[in-house]
Amino acid sequence: MSRFVIERAQPLRAPIRIAYERRGSGPLVVLIQGLGLPGRMWMGLPEGLLGMGYSVVTPDNRGTGGSDKPGPPYRMAALGDDIAAVIADVTGGRGAALVVGISLGGMIAQHVALRHPELVCGLILASTTCGLPRGKLPRFEVLWQLVRSGFDSSAAARAMIQRRLAHPDTLRAQPSLFARWSKELASAPTPPRAFIGQMTAALGHNTGFRLRRIACPTEVLTGDTDEIVPAANSQLLARLIPDAELTVVPRTGHVFPMEEPLALPRAVQRLDARVREGGGRWAVL
Repeated sequence: MSRFVIERAQPLRAPIRIAYERRGSGPLVVLIQGLGLPGRMWMGLPEGLLGMGYSVVTPDNRGTGGSDKPGPPYRMAALGDDIAAVIADVTGGRGAALVVGISLGGMIAQHVALRHPELVCGLILASTTCGLPRGKLPRFEVLWQLVRSGFDSSAAARAMIQRRLAHPDTLRAQPSLFARWSKELASAPTPPRAFIGQMTAALGHNTGFRLRRIACPTEVLTGDTDEIVPAANSQLLARLIPDAELTVVPRTGHVFPMEEPLALPRAVQRLDARVREGGGRWAVL
């Protein structure tokens, strides 16, 4: 595993440094994490993809991990440009990546595909939304608990939001599901100012009227009981993106990749076949 930091110029603002990790060799897969989470929080998915013969890049979104952590506001376009700069750095401008984004990461992935289509040969959107006005918000109490989780690090607050993330059956069968997740996050927490920054970007996210411009093959996945980003959002994405296919993962919630660890690797395999069939310009490292 190799760690890198790039510096990206920004109009009218100081340059920003974005950190990422790169592993393996083969067709390039880029994994974009969700709200407040650094790139290392994929809990086994990178290792699974490495075993399948892919090279894997996990960026730290601005505000997390080894990347710069400026105060708010953040803009979704800038978050997308950060990831585009990482892809260009990894590939040297030669070829595109299969881009996977979950939750906030899925919103960012949409902006990468819309603003930098030459860098994206395939897209996986997991537990995510096109934003308002067409998308569907969670219930107010769930939204409030999500916001609170960025400021309250107590065990009670953490347990409350975790109950919203997974299906009740999963939590009963795997009571320690979030143990490693919580330990990893506690070792390098995202500061509240960065959490607010990412949240402001999410609140301003609105791609619903532009999604028909996404030309690459796309897989959309959701847990059927997602309380954070209701499944109706994924159904809408699949309708609006021209070459999209929808998978609803039964008896799972927002963190379905943790509950059903084969769901995303299978989606990568499906998308791999579609990208190759379409002759996509996929970078191989």
